[in-house]
Amino acid sequence: MQEIFVWLWDHREHLDIQSSFKGYLLAAVKFKAANCIRNGKIREDFFREIAAIQLSPLLPAAVQSIEIKELEEVIRRTIDELPAQCRTIYQLSRKEQLSNKEIAHALGLSVKTVENQMTIALKRLRMATAKLFFFLF
Repeated sequence: MQEIFVWLWDHREHLDIQSSFKGYLLAAVKFKAANCIRNGKIREDFFREIAAIQLSPLLPAAVQSIEIKELEEVIRRTIDELPAQCRTIYQLSRKEQLSNKEIAHALGLSVKTVENQMTIALKRLRMATAKLFFFLF
């Protein structure tokens, strides 16, 4: 949210909002969240934390809960569908929060292999979540 407000402030003189400001902010938040997820900046524990708070006073808690559960399911299913080595590397990175170097050492792989496998995993997650966001919003 802070990044959105800073961006709005920096561009206030050139903004041409043709809908309601409220709608503009909701869309900005939605796209910012989608970009963070697509770029792999959000870890799985984020979804557990976000489930405990209300995302927007405009959406009933039941709707938010369903959307979060759908997102969690898409992520879980996508991770489960990854090839075994790719899934292991992803889980070590995201759940155990190991660095690529630590993962490479633990699995007896090169750092480049770990990087490539993470790229594959994140690309698949981005594609899966992008499809979900298209249908949700």
